[in-house]
Amino acid sequence: MPKPPLPLPSQSTSQPFGSISPLEMASAGDSSSFQVKIISKTLIKASDTTIQPYVLYPSNLDHLPSNIPSPFLTIYPKPPSGGDYSSVAATLRRTLPTFLNYFFPFTGRIRPDRNGVPEIYCNNEGAELVVARADIRLADVNFHDKSKSLERIELPYEEEIPLSIQVVGFACGGFSIVWGGTHLLSDGHGLSFLPTLWTEYVRTGELSRIPNHDRSIFRPRSPPSYSPETDRSLACLTPDDLINSLSAGAFVKRLYHVDGKHIDRLRELASREGRSATRMEAFSAYLWKSLAKAVGDSDVGCRMAWLVDARQRLGPKYTEAMKDYMGNVITFATKEAGVAELVNGSYSQVAGMVSAAVKEVADNAEDHFQEMIDWVEGHKVGKRANRVQVGLGSPALVVSSFHHMNMNLDFGLGQAALAIPDLPWGRLGSAFVIVLASPKGDGSLYMNAYIWSQLAVVLESDPDRVFKPATAEGLGVVEPASHQVWLSRL
Repeated sequence: MPKPPLPLPSQSTSQPFGSISPLEMASAGDSSSFQVKIISKTLIKASDTTIQPYVLYPSNLDHLPSNIPSPFLTIYPKPPSGGDYSSVAATLRRTLPTFLNYFFPFTGRIRPDRNGVPEIYCNNEGAELVVARADIRLADVNFHDKSKSLERIELPYEEEIPLSIQVVGFACGGFSIVWGGTHLLSDGHGLSFLPTLWTEYVRTGELSRIPNHDRSIFRPRSPPSYSPETDRSLACLTPDDLINSLSAGAFVKRLYHVDGKHIDRLRELASREGRSATRMEAFSAYLWKSLAKAVGDSDVGCRMAWLVDARQRLGPKYTEAMKDYMGNVITFATKEAGVAELVNGSYSQVAGMVSAAVKEVADNAEDHFQEMIDWVEGHKVGKRANRVQVGLGSPALVVSSFHHMNMNLDFGLGQAALAIPDLPWGRLGSAFVIVLASPKGDGSLYMNAYIWSQLAVVLESDPDRVFKPATAEGLGVVEPASHQVWLSRL
């Protein structure tokens, strides 16, 4: 007999959606006093002195997200073969000068032109290398609550610095490496080149792929031209478009683990009624139904949006340039549906809506991106966003998926326990999740979430426990008792 559908838990709707409510949190150690102390900050320059300074003019696709931090975080357990954060820092100091020859814009500085539009002055002032130590074991870090873990590991860096590499050593001998980039230079796909290619370079002394920083392929038309639909989908941000600080407090920051067996089960449910769903379509269907349950009677509808990477969806003239393109090539596929339709609909029906929304954008990617480029040409000054990010209207949840990326991040001290991008969402009124495959390669996923507390309650109270709080034990960073020693240099 077929298994019954995964039930969605009941949820009280007596509280307005988006208001602050108590949330039972899974405890994974008391890390409330977790402190990170900076030991050193240095600038690492590219070693090739023949590269002449130049100005990199970001494409209009880069200007859409503009200069916001986009860190990529990796966590490593204590190396089984020895070594600690100081040896990692030494490896970075030794290898980065040559490695940065291939990422030369990341050694420059971000400066505004006379109109306030940011440019990259590629003058080799140096990428920032920060070495720090934390007074806690990884086993005691509350990974589920990002405000008590990941956000303390991601150290702030100056807005003008395109790349800040941060090594943090923990009391157990484990360590983290944060590749702190900027959305002005790369989207999530491009940013992932930094840890993956650096790891490859340390292992082999070579790079199998050479990043492409040329933005000239994305040019506006003269005169610019775009449809009313494109104009409605994009927005110039003003203070009136942003939620206030108290409303932002209605969001919680969580890290979840989703077992591969649950993804397989969701895919089975989403593949009925004559269609075959992908893993991400099935995963999105579950999220969307959960969002509708959380919204309840507080609104008639809710929206989902998916970041679409167009590197493999543009026409033939873009094929060669897109292979190793570092810049932004992303857009949003957005769909709104009624709460009742989502709650009562089958998984296959909701997954079908997901598929149709993404397909509509993917099938028209070249025209869609050209219109975005043309729109930004007339809206370069100030801040911009896709309208669904702003969060005005019905509740909206944005999904960015890296689940198909299998990254080898072992540079000689073992595989990373966690590797996931982050993105400060600020005062935007939509929820945002980033999905990445587990480095273990076991089919499981991690979800980095900035969501309403009501949605967190729905996800965490599901009796099937599809979304489990990320824990140190689950990540594999808990040392046996005999090995839990305090490093003298910490």
